[in-house]
Amino acid sequence: MGQPVPQEGDSSIIVSLSEAAMHMYTAAIDALPFAEDRKFHKRADVVLSGMRKLRTALTDAASTSRPSPAVIVALSNVRRRYDALMEHAAAAPGSSLGQQLYVTRVHAKLSAHEVANGAGLDADLLDELEAGATPTDEDAAKIKEAIAALGGVPGTEHLQQPDTEPKEAVEAVEPQVNGWDEELVAEHAG
Repeated sequence: MGQPVPQEGDSSIIVSLSEAAMHMYTAAIDALPFAEDRKFHKRADVVLSGMRKLRTALTDAASTSRPSPAVIVALSNVRRRYDALMEHAAAAPGSSLGQQLYVTRVHAKLSAHEVANGAGLDADLLDELEAGATPTDEDAAKIKEAIAALGGVPGTEHLQQPDTEPKEAVEAVEPQVNGWDEELVAEHAG
């Protein structure tokens, strides 16, 4: 038995439900703690999980025999917001390899299947990692190698310490207290 053919009103219902869900997800995203907060990832993961379900439902709706521009617009909006939250989570301390790989491959314009083939991984593993699964040590090494080969996790450049910074440059920095010259602070403290 084939799939039921959606009625013309189904698209508007799907889009309305999607918009309502995204309104709640947007509020939840806006209420997330700072990325350095230890509760950040736990809360972000809940939102990302719900958004994955919404993305899957809209993907299914967009692939029906009765296309609707409103459905693909809703799907695009969900994907963009999901990608933005994943990028934020991947750049946060304590991010998972799944988050890091997702953001790296999206930035590199590669599909999960393409990255899995190039890294010698099972294609289903990438979806599992995105959903929070923990890779084996062997798979983790392949994932880290793939991330490095693709240029690293976008948005984390500021976290990487350059190894080639000369000692003279570090020692030449004048001592400051919260942006103020230390001598000026000492002069007015006494």
